[in-house]
Amino acid sequence: MKILTRYLFNNLLQPFLYLTVAFTLIFIIADLMDNATGFLHAGTSIVEMAHYYSLQLPSMVIFIVPICLLLATLYSLSALTRHSEVTAMRASGVSIYRIVRPYMLLGFFCFLFTAVVNEYTGPKYAYRAHQLLQQQTKKNDNAYFEQIPYNNPTAHHSWYIEKFDTRSYTMYGLTLRQQRDDGTDKVKYTAKRGQWMDGRWWFEDGTIQFFDNQNNPAEGLPESFQALEMRDLPEIPEDFMGEAKDPDHQSSLELWNYIRTHQFLSPETLTAKEVDFHHKLAMPFICIIATIIGIPVGSHTGRKGAFSGIMLALSMFFGFYFLQFFLEYLAKQMFIAPWAGPWSAIIVFMVIGSVMIHRMR
Repeated sequence: MKILTRYLFNNLLQPFLYLTVAFTLIFIIADLMDNATGFLHAGTSIVEMAHYYSLQLPSMVIFIVPICLLLATLYSLSALTRHSEVTAMRASGVSIYRIVRPYMLLGFFCFLFTAVVNEYTGPKYAYRAHQLLQQQTKKNDNAYFEQIPYNNPTAHHSWYIEKFDTRSYTMYGLTLRQQRDDGTDKVKYTAKRGQWMDGRWWFEDGTIQFFDNQNNPAEGLPESFQALEMRDLPEIPEDFMGEAKDPDHQSSLELWNYIRTHQFLSPETLTAKEVDFHHKLAMPFICIIATIIGIPVGSHTGRKGAFSGIMLALSMFFGFYFLQFFLEYLAKQMFIAPWAGPWSAIIVFMVIGSVMIHRMR
């Protein structure tokens, strides 16, 4: 890494790290003010609260990192401009694109980091934090989902589960219908308990009822069993959890699998899920938006004054959020395509930021 690039990168990284710590503490304090009463009434220990916030933080990365990146870029570039360092670089023949390269590199790194966390860590830990909060503050065991219907048209399976324990992947009061291509029942399994072990389902204390081609029960009583290994079932525990989870607690892959296996749902429901899917994919790009907004505005701030520049950058940044949420609302109301809601604001602000950086020359 060249000396100039290293200098610019360090000049940006230090305030970015300070801001990240500060905004993380602000988030924890704000959330603690909302939940402090519940924690006190439940007798929650300091260790349990620390565990709760350690689970919450990954899901907040997607919100904390972009605003910290924006403010760090504003501070760094305004300081360089105020001390005429940018002018000296330009006078020495350094192009504006070389000056902004470290900022774009950090923005791209933050994009990759938030994308990975938002897909693989944030939803899972946010769901666990939600369960922990419910158990600690409301004394309810929200580890259970109740009355779950699940249809798998690919395998021609129709499930109904009275209660599902998300901790041990145990089903209670389950009914599974395996159907023919024409929709008639082929066989029906009922069981008091279903357990996920060693990568397959085990049904316990249940019956098997076969049906003929006219959907009538076959002759004879249903066959009883104490334990039955179901090796060929394609459904996994996450399929049933997806029926009851909030979209914030699902990854984009889980949302896509839900959409793919639930084409029988109403167009309105599928559209809302598709918007949530595209929203998950689009959110990490906010780091790029924050960078390309902060670069030209930060340069302007150093010459014209801090207050006006900060207000302009924050106005653009929160204007982006407003536009995205408004377009997502239109998409869920089926006025525009599902992809257009989350992605249109990204495209518009990337164009605006790129033009502003180009005009810095």
